[in-house]
Amino acid sequence: MKFKNVIALSLLGICGGSIITSINNNYVYASSKKDDYPNITSKYDVNNMSQYSDDDLDQYVTMKNFYVQGVSYDKHHLERIVFTNTPQSKDYYFTVLQGNKHHKRVVVGDSITIKGSVGPRQILKKSRANRQFSKSLIGKNMIFVLTDSYK
Repeated sequence: MKFKNVIALSLLGICGGSIITSINNNYVYASSKKDDYPNITSKYDVNNMSQYSDDDLDQYVTMKNFYVQGVSYDKHHLERIVFTNTPQSKDYYFTVLQGNKHHKRVVVGDSITIKGSVGPRQILKKSRANRQFSKSLIGKNMIFVLTDSYK
């Protein structure tokens, strides 16, 4: 397993506890050596992500205009979001955003652009941190995204 995936898994507790760990109050996020991330569609077929193994999902990408399907806030007031490439897609992605850095909170139905590293798949578990997600999202298999930036 690649080092970045090990970090993502250790941060994850997906969905049980808080995904982000704090070291001296600095949150850990993805970090690419490049300023420009390729569009995810140049690396993957986003309409059929199930064809890729977790080892294939180790790329820094830009996910432009994806759709927010669910939002929950953990005890650290971080936005935990589930998003898809189209409103009808069944390929779910999960990430944690530092929402207090922006003036506008993310809401269901928003279009979002995320730069970061796609990582391993996880199942969204029922937990206190995920209590605000729709029950229809709990138990779904999702691709974890370690977010570098978003808008």
